[in-house]
Amino acid sequence: GVVFGPTPRDYSIKVNKKVRRAALCSVLTQKLREGHLKVLEELELPEIRTRKMVEVVKNLGLGKSLIVLGGRNPVVELSARNIPTVQVMPVEGLNVYDILRYEDLVLVRDCIDGIYKRVGLS
Repeated sequence: GVVFGPTPRDYSIKVNKKVRRAALCSVLTQKLREGHLKVLEELELPEIRTRKMVEVVKNLGLGKSLIVLGGRNPVVELSARNIPTVQVMPVEGLNVYDILRYEDLVLVRDCIDGIYKRVGLS
């Protein structure tokens, strides 16, 4: 055997719920102040077409953007998956890292209640 061989380590750090909530509130407020937060009434596409999603992104004037949906929408998710500058996710997957990673944040109206629940507002 090896005298002082490598030992497996766990480098993960536990972050308290209150701290995670505060971070989410803080980053959403920051995006709003910077003018990089947009809220859409709805985001519906008639069919799965990447070209249509590119048009929507261009019409909204978005750069590298994160689109948050109220629930699963396979048409929008599949239309956007081949666009390198766009990420689509349901509100359950929303996290601080992804919000900071993308320049623009687009919220569909359905997801607002889910965000309120996540940050502790009813």
